[in-house]
Amino acid sequence: MQRFYLPSSDFSGDYARCNDKKFLSQISKVLRAKEGDRFFIFNNLGGEYLAQLIKLDSDSAEFLLIDKKTSDKELKIKIIIYQSLLKSDKFDWLLQKLAEIGVYAVVPVVSDRCVVRDITLIKRKRYNDIIKEATEQCGGTKLMEFGNLVNFHEALHWCSQQEGEKFIAWEKETENDLKSNVNNKIIHIFIGPEGGYETEEIESAKEAGIKRISLGRRILRAETAGIYVASILAGNN
Repeated sequence: MQRFYLPSSDFSGDYARCNDKKFLSQISKVLRAKEGDRFFIFNNLGGEYLAQLIKLDSDSAEFLLIDKKTSDKELKIKIIIYQSLLKSDKFDWLLQKLAEIGVYAVVPVVSDRCVVRDITLIKRKRYNDIIKEATEQCGGTKLMEFGNLVNFHEALHWCSQQEGEKFIAWEKETENDLKSNVNNKIIHIFIGPEGGYETEEIESAKEAGIKRISLGRRILRAETAGIYVASILAGNN
């Protein structure tokens, strides 16, 4: 059965009503939905609803909420990845896969070796659409958060004030590995850009109380590293 995300503001009592033009086009023109059809819808508050379409026109779609289901598909561990910006196609793919795995949040970061150094409004909308569609597809009930763009030192400062364990992945680390260092249900981890981190950035992370960890003997691509980290942590969940 088709699943959709609708914002919590669309829900009222036993009904949900959406007037988003893109959504209306999808269910009317692509899915050719008609009144009486049933869908699963979720609103980012946990769980999902079995909903019946009771009204559809060019201005809105209205659903009757028939039943609410609790969800066991969200990770019990909270993973926050501070991802240095990557080239557009790589970043698209990375966000999609992290959302599928169930990462709690991604904070986009500009570090010294980043080639891409900004996020336009158009890009941000695309990234949010990718996250929404990935969550709909994989059966998730909570959207991965996508934070505001910050520079590396701002990210260190913010992270140092948060609850949980904090790590930075570095290819030159040989003693500490990810698997044996995770003992918390909230994990913050920094992943560098193409080309990795500057040594000065690693030292700044150390001063901020962020522990260096190895992701193994091989050097991973920047977009692969985030997927690897999320998979390891989710597997320990």
